Amino acid sequence: MESGWSLVSEFEHSSPSILVVNTDITQKKILEGQLLRNQRLESIGTLASGIAHDLNNVFATILMTAQLLETDIDSERKKQLIPILINSAKRGANLVKQVLSFISGVECDHTLLNIRDLITEIEQVIHETFPKSIKVDCQIADNQWMVLGYSTQLHQVLMNLCVNARDAMVDGGRLTISANNFFLDENYAPILASLEIF
Repeated sequence: MESGWSLVSEFEHSSPSILVVNTDITQKKILEGQLLRNQRLESIGTLASGIAHDLNNVFATILMTAQLLETDIDSERKKQLIPILINSAKRGANLVKQVLSFISGVECDHTLLNIRDLITEIEQVIHETFPKSIKVDCQIADNQWMVLGYSTQLHQVLMNLCVNARDAMVDGGRLTISANNFFLDENYAPILASLEIF
């Protein structure tokens, strides 16, 4: 509320008075808040854009170095780690590309993805980087459908779930990754959305 008070001149036979005008400025405050948020987001976007460009250069260097090392390593164990390094650098570069696309307002293309290949790649990373006390069990349907989506984002979500599971198993355990075909019709999908399962 914005309040304006004015002293009203005395009239004959009347006591001094104050004129009070109150104005509801709720909408004005909401608009000011939105303007400030937009300005902050614009600043964050500018900052993120600069960081993304720098990261792009970092990933390019990592990728180039890894590819050079791949041809000059004797140890079989190290040779197995190099493809993981290369794939991670590529995924990092793709993430940066998505951030830059988001900042500039350009939509990234989603493609048909083979879930089996994605899970197999994640399983390899887990075998190489997780503690040996955690056993991995992958269960993928034989007729697993393709998925239309963003490869880097899906990989990141699955990898984050696996890392969270690893952190919860301080004494080791079994990590199961499964993929099954499941059809959601137009009636069932809103029910799941309201339960915030997905």
